[in-house]
Amino acid sequence: MNDKARGFLKRIAGAVIAPQSMDALVVWQPAAGHYPRLLSFEARALSGRAGLYLLWHLGVRPQWLRAGFSNDLGAAVAQLAGDPELAAFAAHDGPFLAWSFCPPAPAPGLVKDLINRLHPVLQDRAFSCDGTLPPEASMVPCPLPAGTKEIGGH
Repeated sequence: MNDKARGFLKRIAGAVIAPQSMDALVVWQPAAGHYPRLLSFEARALSGRAGLYLLWHLGVRPQWLRAGFSNDLGAAVAQLAGDPELAAFAAHDGPFLAWSFCPPAPAPGLVKDLINRLHPVLQDRAFSCDGTLPPEASMVPCPLPAGTKEIGGH
């Protein structure tokens, strides 16, 4: 009977404890904040792992370029690095890459929040590597990578 009581208490405790914050779920990489350039990054290091990514350039007028998620970050990064429009931002000090391994379920809401806040200039481009953003997915607050900030005026 004691085991049943503990099981019941565990279920009740799970309902009372606050859900894990997205700040704990989203851990941007590389952790040291020395973000690699997309065009020279070895995408195989991320192969087979689901998660979020962010791209930006610093240049004279820094811009967020793209926010997305994929079930295979390695394939996504390889496809993005091969895109001529993204490659053109190399002349503008970029593009830089940050990623966070993340379960697929919260990813659409996290990406929707990033898109809403950052207004990436290449967000309308379609890439086959990206997960879909269902219209009914609610925005979930997502932290930015360390050392970055929101850039206004797009």
